[in-house]
Amino acid sequence: MRWRPFHIRRGEEILPARVQQLAKKVGVHPGRVRVKELGYHWASCGARGDLNFHWKTLMAPRTVLDYVIVHELCHLRYRDHSTAFWNEIDKVLPTYRERKQWLRANGASLDV
Repeated sequence: MRWRPFHIRRGEEILPARVQQLAKKVGVHPGRVRVKELGYHWASCGARGDLNFHWKTLMAPRTVLDYVIVHELCHLRYRDHSTAFWNEIDKVLPTYRERKQWLRANGASLDV
């Protein structure tokens, strides 16, 4: 837990720029980017377009972090997990399935 503030600060320094880069590829305009404790969720997308990321996502490989970011960005267009939502992710990250699987298999071990 003592590493949480470090990862939160680090995330708040690097995530906004990466979110903006990927937002251009998705074609959306996100609101504020925050890094915090989200319990059992990796990220969330607020009704006003604000994106929240669990501080532990900063410990994942960059490719996996990009998947989490794109997943939330696509929620700005589709508020569900419909076929259209997953097709949108696939357009930006054709290898998203492997990244999603990595998170399922290894996410619980992202701890300090």
